[in-house]
Amino acid sequence: MATSKTAGPKPDFLVVEDHLKCQTNEGEISIDMRIPLDRIELFMDMDELDIEQKHYPRYVIDNILWPEDKDTLNGMRDGAKAMTIVLKFSTFLGERMGADMGESSGSTESSESTVEPSATTSDTDSE
Repeated sequence: MATSKTAGPKPDFLVVEDHLKCQTNEGEISIDMRIPLDRIELFMDMDELDIEQKHYPRYVIDNILWPEDKDTLNGMRDGAKAMTIVLKFSTFLGERMGADMGESSGSTESSESTVEPSATTSDTDSE
């Protein structure tokens, strides 16, 4: 007897090719992550600009995003969700830039020391 499988819910945020797909109460929103070099440089310089944390989402919306994505986020009824989208966009863009600049993405720190050799789990001298 075959059972039919139903798809689970879509994740709230998912990068598909060059777009951040965001599930909202207003439907799916797709934010273009293909950003031209001049705006990438603005994004990279944000720490040096000493932007207050509360102004960070507005800076990204006004200076980094494409105009149509800016209009979409500004038109959302749920401003808190719009801010969450901006923060997720920034995180994923940073990860994407790291991967594009030769850094490995998804690597995590090892729990083992890289200075000293690991202790063996088997007794090889007893053979």
